[in-house]
Amino acid sequence: MARGVILAGLVLACTCALFVAQASASSVSPVPDTPIPGKTGDFMSECTSLPDSRQLDCYVTQFLRMIDRSGNPATELPRIDTLVHAQGGFLEAACHPIMHIVGRDWAKQHHLTLADLYHYVPRSNDPGCSAGFGMGMAMYLGPTLILHPRSVLKTCDRLPTRFRRYTCVHGSGHAFMRGFHSQLADAIRACRTLGPTNAPDCAQGAYHDYWISLGGGDDTTRPKDAATTPEQVCGGVEFVRPCWYRFFWEREAGTHVRTAADMLRLCKGISGFQRAGCMAGASLMMSRELEPVDHATECGKLSGTDTLNCLRGVDVPLLVGNRFEERRLIMTCADLPLTTRWGCFSWFGRTLDVVTDGRYRHTGCDTLGTVHERVTCVAGAKRMDEPLRTFS
Repeated sequence: MARGVILAGLVLACTCALFVAQASASSVSPVPDTPIPGKTGDFMSECTSLPDSRQLDCYVTQFLRMIDRSGNPATELPRIDTLVHAQGGFLEAACHPIMHIVGRDWAKQHHLTLADLYHYVPRSNDPGCSAGFGMGMAMYLGPTLILHPRSVLKTCDRLPTRFRRYTCVHGSGHAFMRGFHSQLADAIRACRTLGPTNAPDCAQGAYHDYWISLGGGDDTTRPKDAATTPEQVCGGVEFVRPCWYRFFWEREAGTHVRTAADMLRLCKGISGFQRAGCMAGASLMMSRELEPVDHATECGKLSGTDTLNCLRGVDVPLLVGNRFEERRLIMTCADLPLTTRWGCFSWFGRTLDVVTDGRYRHTGCDTLGTVHERVTCVAGAKRMDEPLRTFS
């Protein structure tokens, strides 16, 4: 697919509906519906002044030039994250998918090998530009990785933060799909070789790539005679929630999910494990419309497992570093009935611990009001290294 077409799709995604300010694309959160308001700047102004059909090539060229001039993407990407967040707007919203291309192009130009991958993974937890670049490098290595799938763990296991290890494993799922030319069954088998701790998060990356491939985006190839519905693809599979998680995001991008009622409508008639996946995927769509605290509050209007699966779509990474908002988020759990309250404290304790590199159990959980809240939060945080299955 031509890069101009890819950018046109991103622009379309960014003009579908009003969007509350967020911190980055697929990034701190996935790509929002409209440019992020309230920020302006001159960074990449030579690209923003071009027609839409030429902007993507310009962004890719300029990013590659910056990275080459720096000499090392591992240290340059965190600097780019800062510049892009200061710029805001469409570039911030779309940096993650743009960096898929930049990472692949850079890896090709520099003949990247698996042995060198660790040295060039961006030294940042930022799920926007940095994560996108790291995934792009992994995609380039896909044909190599499929020969020895477990070899990717030599890089992922060495990364110093849980969030970066998660991103690396998720990216390996994308890489396996590229190596196997979008053949999903082969990619999932490769994910299973990474072991039970890593396979579900790898699988989420593979399924994500599959949903992208149905539209031929991001340099993917649509599989021949491909199944196109989650009921077909996710029925009877081992990794149900990871399978569903990005379906609405990639295949029904124009769908608006603002309320609990919208989620119930999308998942009407679906039950069991399939409903768990559907509700999590529908909730991810809500992260386009609502800030995390409002999103979690809306999840509380559901009941039972629907509430808990809805919480899985809340954009926890968006709040990292803002201790006031982190606390507001986890305290939404206190308003839930007992049937879901402790699952909520556990999930947010766990995911906030992931994005704070293990600090939240001490700086956040310990400040909660009741003993049961603190204990449940810490118990969730201690599960930080288990598979996440659904996450940004």
